[in-house]
Amino acid sequence: MLNEFEELSKNKIDDQLLNYSIILYKKVLDEDNRKNGLNSLLNSLSIFDKIKNKEDFLNNIYSLWLNSLPLPFTSFVNEDMMEATKYSLYFNSPSLILPDSTMYSSLNAETLLNIYKVMVSKILNELNIKNSDDLISKTISFDNKLSKIVKSSEEMADYIKCYNPYPYKKVCELMDLKLDDFLIKTFGKIPETIVLYDPKFIGNFKDLFNNNFEEYLSWAKVKTIVNNVQFISEELRNLSSQFSNTLRGTNKIISLKKYAYQIANSFYDEVIGIYYGKKYFGEEAKKDVINIVKNLIRTYKERLSSNSWLSKETIKKAILKLDTMNIKIGYPDMVSESYKKLIFNKNDSLFEIISDLTRIKKEYNASLLFKPVDKSLWVMSGNTVNACYNPTSNDITFPAAILRKPFYSLSQSVEENYGGIGCVIGHEISHAFDNNGAQMDEKGNINNWWTNEDYDNFKKKTELMIEQFDNLPLGNEKVNGKLTVSENIADNGGVTSSIESLKRIKDNPDFKKFFINYARIWCMKQREEYTKLLLTVDVHGPAYYRANMQVKNFDEFYRAFDIKDTDKMYLEPSKRLIIW
Repeated sequence: MLNEFEELSKNKIDDQLLNYSIILYKKVLDEDNRKNGLNSLLNSLSIFDKIKNKEDFLNNIYSLWLNSLPLPFTSFVNEDMMEATKYSLYFNSPSLILPDSTMYSSLNAETLLNIYKVMVSKILNELNIKNSDDLISKTISFDNKLSKIVKSSEEMADYIKCYNPYPYKKVCELMDLKLDDFLIKTFGKIPETIVLYDPKFIGNFKDLFNNNFEEYLSWAKVKTIVNNVQFISEELRNLSSQFSNTLRGTNKIISLKKYAYQIANSFYDEVIGIYYGKKYFGEEAKKDVINIVKNLIRTYKERLSSNSWLSKETIKKAILKLDTMNIKIGYPDMVSESYKKLIFNKNDSLFEIISDLTRIKKEYNASLLFKPVDKSLWVMSGNTVNACYNPTSNDITFPAAILRKPFYSLSQSVEENYGGIGCVIGHEISHAFDNNGAQMDEKGNINNWWTNEDYDNFKKKTELMIEQFDNLPLGNEKVNGKLTVSENIADNGGVTSSIESLKRIKDNPDFKKFFINYARIWCMKQREEYTKLLLTVDVHGPAYYRANMQVKNFDEFYRAFDIKDTDKMYLEPSKRLIIW
């Protein structure tokens, strides 16, 4: 796509939105243009100087929200988990400086925060911001207090527990904020209910905000600067990346061209994905992948029908979920409405353009609140090397970009394709029956469709999956089995269903090819620091164990490589686990 953008930037483009993505790409590459945005960035900070008390804050909260300036809480519109045909308004906590609340009690927390402080100090001095030491001190203090009242990544991973609907008046009472004017301006009218992602945070919000108002203003000002100086110059992008580079163990930023592409893609991903899909994804491959999906769903139904630990009643409802599952492969037929609004003034600076596009996306999201949910929308673009299951829509998405080697190719053997994309497809189907998806029905609503006995059996198996991965060593760190359980269940189900589906279409398949390609799709390189970061915040198990732990559960793996009980990859039969 970098090569595509280089070529597209030299030619006239008829597609208006694709053209805007190329203009944005070129704006990032234009150093002189980026510097023109400095005054606009500094002017955006003036609103904080006008806010002296809570009344001033409430009078300006809509402007803060509209211009994506940091609020002491976040809000967004998303599908309602109890009634997935409608949208609800969600409130959540803002992000912390460190990636996870648990990191604040770690041995290197002080070291990391000092690196952050040094970086911010350099940025503020570069911009000639007054009272920089005081701003930084108050920012760190506010962030520290915030870290004590927000959910950890492990708690967030149990996303069913993130659904906590409260009456609007109760939320105002808990927060000690009268938000009528803000909500009317933002959404047109006041919703009866607000869903709290983190009730603990909202319950502590009043004390945090009322007793630390000046610290909030300093925190918001610093966050605004740190998040946006990357759009002003390469020097400032380099400087503002120092903290994230430390967390990842890298010593340099990505190339300017890659950065420019990523910025353009962050706003026009669906537009770019359709372009990519039309050029690089063929109908023959699409038909073949659809057949693989159908084969895996058939396998799932057969395995459910013969399941020994589920009642017929629960099996029937599980199969209903499979029968109503929607399949999205490649890329959408047309650009959705939200992207058609992404038009900007071509003469503006990069910072101004980013601000306008962000505002347009926020306003569009807000406009959805009282509208029905459009389940035809894609949550991933065609140029994304990934796949997903959407629990509120009960659909699985496989973008065109993942349907290439090593995941999939018409030129690969059937074993390699099933070891690659087959396991990925099975993985996404399995999310409908992981510890979170199992609590939602075929319509995408939170609904207990299990018998009590069946669900107790499932929870026991879930605990076994937690135990299998918990505390596995990786460098100097260990895997968190609870944080990664949903993805580990999905990986397990993916391999199971793909093995059985392969057996159906080929006699005596070469399982060496299957497992070698399964390992290949998890190949990655990462530094020790990045490994540690992922183990803290990522719900996916580390790639090393996705390849090397899951396969130990399958007899086909032992036969393919003639593994004996003296080999390191041997796992005694009593500890092997297959859930679906």
